Amino acid sequence: GLGAPPPDEADPPPVPPPYTRSEGRSRSAGGGDLGSHHHHDDDMGADDEEETMLAELSTRFGSIVLLEVSYVEPDYLRPWQKSPQGSCTGSGFAISGRRILTNRHVVQDATDVRLRKHGDARRWRARTAAEGPDVDLAVLEVFSDEPEPDGTDDVESFWEGVRPVEWDASGPPELQSSVNVVGYPTGGRTICVTEGVVSRVDCRNYRLKTASAAPGHVIVIQIDAAINPGNSGGPCFDERGRVVGVAFQGLEGSDAQNVGYIIPTDTVLNFLHAIEGGRTYGGVQEVPFKWTSLQNRSLRKLLGMPKRSSGVVVTRVSPLAVREHGGEDAFLRENDVITHIDGRTLGDDYTVALREGELMNADFLITGKRVGESTAFDVVRAGEKMRVEAVLGPLPSNAPREHKMDCVPGWLVIGGLLFVPLTCPLLVYPSSEELEGSGYLKIYDYIDAEVHKYRSELGHESVILIDILACDANFGYYFRQSWRVLDTMNGVKVKNMAHLYNMYETARGAVSAKLGPDIKKAKKEARTGGGEPKPAKDLTNAGEDFLIFRFRDKSRIVLETADCMVSEGEVLEQHGIPEAVSANIVEQAKKEKQKEKEQEQEKDEKEKEKEGSKEGSEEEPKGEETEEGAQAKAEEGESSPAEGENEEGSS
Repeated sequence: GLGAPPPDEADPPPVPPPYTRSEGRSRSAGGGDLGSHHHHDDDMGADDEEETMLAELSTRFGSIVLLEVSYVEPDYLRPWQKSPQGSCTGSGFAISGRRILTNRHVVQDATDVRLRKHGDARRWRARTAAEGPDVDLAVLEVFSDEPEPDGTDDVESFWEGVRPVEWDASGPPELQSSVNVVGYPTGGRTICVTEGVVSRVDCRNYRLKTASAAPGHVIVIQIDAAINPGNSGGPCFDERGRVVGVAFQGLEGSDAQNVGYIIPTDTVLNFLHAIEGGRTYGGVQEVPFKWTSLQNRSLRKLLGMPKRSSGVVVTRVSPLAVREHGGEDAFLRENDVITHIDGRTLGDDYTVALREGELMNADFLITGKRVGESTAFDVVRAGEKMRVEAVLGPLPSNAPREHKMDCVPGWLVIGGLLFVPLTCPLLVYPSSEELEGSGYLKIYDYIDAEVHKYRSELGHESVILIDILACDANFGYYFRQSWRVLDTMNGVKVKNMAHLYNMYETARGAVSAKLGPDIKKAKKEARTGGGEPKPAKDLTNAGEDFLIFRFRDKSRIVLETADCMVSEGEVLEQHGIPEAVSANIVEQAKKEKQKEKEQEQEKDEKEKEKEGSKEGSEEEPKGEETEEGAQAKAEEGESSPAEGENEEGSS
């Protein structure tokens, strides 16, 4: 069981632990429903009971707030621009430490967040203090730039009468247990309560957009209470008034009426634990392997698996995770059969028992752990049983996943060719006719494969040509079907955007040194005076005069470097682009150059050491005497060993 964070001094006393199955008591024993009250045959009168219930409702609702959010989303297709401002509403609730918890997607890209308490018309400002995209959670803090006119603190006035919620940290609620979702859904400005039951406990991806880039599946609870837009971020209470989850998603359509999903308390508490003390949230423990089922009889025979054993076969392992945990011998590797995770038997379809009669995807045994907790894998490797234990963690994605978390919009314009790095935010735009016509679908399979891949080494990224901005330099290369994956420039494999920029800058520098500061005038004079660049003998690398871009589909674009330099200003002005390259790529390029410089210095130092050791070996001092040398010395009566004997002894 995961405990709740330590309560503040102002928090209510902790709730006694709930009864477990072994104690034979129901989790819902004692306590009332949020939306109604029931008469009991006890000493309490109906009036007293009603007053108590109203007081409890007032306390619970007092912790729930309406969020009014203004946001501006980035535009990764035109990375120098921003999308028009939008607005939305959501729900949130008070937790310990004077914080507000909500969904991350409610406050994503927020420029202004306002909070409104239940029963109060005033608004208070808030800002994001921490966010977890992979669990769709965010923590807000209330702040004020200046005191109220009467001198009181605006923040203090917000927390008057607000008490943090109580958590049920006993694990996922039982099936058919009653729950109530409270929030501010669309259709009104007042608080709304919907009632339902837990209909399923499952394991799925929380990412609302690029699902294929998820680090693994996380536990989710399905309920039959409606979760509508605006409910997101609101609490889900059990019959005792304790929070069992956070509303975050509903299904739309006639075939999925009254289907909603909540984030379970354990996942929420893991997130809050990860950000304790102001720590930056790094992500859930990531599943570091891909697998295939072990249901096929021939595959089981090949791997030597007994009939009654079960498990899954490892097909791929993260190279970064392998290196971090001591290599293949100390970690998982391809063709390992995982039979147990943390002692729980793994089915041939990668399921484990959550509770009696409830099977689910085994990812939650990894993604549901707190930072620093280890995972034990029982595996069969080449017929031998062994155990692998490791403390897992987040892994750098092959395609960066989240705006402002591991990527920001970046671009590089060379002769009207618009290059951007491959990121997940680039892929979330709807596939309109214009986008389809640009060649996006032509490289979809490559993009999908890259997103699914584990990153093999740091510092490498896919560079995508997403548009050709028409100008004189690129005339003849049409903008239709422009999406392509860059492979090389002038025969050199392109590692990342910074590498491409540095190569282009090197070519620009060489051409500037040759033609002078007025490139346009120098080209005109060269044309009349016969000083044009000569035809290249090597069509892979024509030197600095030409830029030869080769793409993974075997296509090629050739531009003259001087033409690119001349047309740059015109392209930027026509399309409203502030710079030919974004500031983040320039900064990365500087670091790459510095790194290369340090590597060169280190290489030179090693060469000098090697030369020094070589010179020392040529004038090698006398070594220790061998037994044979000492005996020969005694026999021959020499005062010093012979030259050959010294060399032999040294060697």
